[in-house]
Amino acid sequence: MKFLLILLLPIFSLLHNVGEIYSKTYYENGNMKEEGWLIDGMKSNYWFTYYENGSKKSEGHYKNNKKIKWWVFYDSKENITKKCEFKNDKLNGLTIIYSGGNILKAEKYIDNRKVKTWTTIADFKRDN
Repeated sequence: MKFLLILLLPIFSLLHNVGEIYSKTYYENGNMKEEGWLIDGMKSNYWFTYYENGSKKSEGHYKNNKKIKWWVFYDSKENITKKCEFKNDKLNGLTIIYSGGNILKAEKYIDNRKVKTWTTIADFKRDN
């Protein structure tokens, strides 16, 4: 019985993840374009996108092909340009915008509509 359980356990593990695959797509020059998990053909979990030069462009979470939670965006030299909160593929929550490695401003979005902008940490702290 113990032998049968050891034999069947890997099979059940494989069946559980049948619809989940790690996907990678590439530019014509051979550099990676994007990579992440597909569940039943839809982007899910954590994804990375890249510029054609190979540097990181963005990273964040998907659920059912829609951006969710926090996303980080980079310029072509991999400097962070902004960090954004998404819900159902729409900006929803804070967006922090960077310039030269420093916070330039913060914005608040509700359902993809900007409702507030802060240009100083003092203003942000006062309102939050």
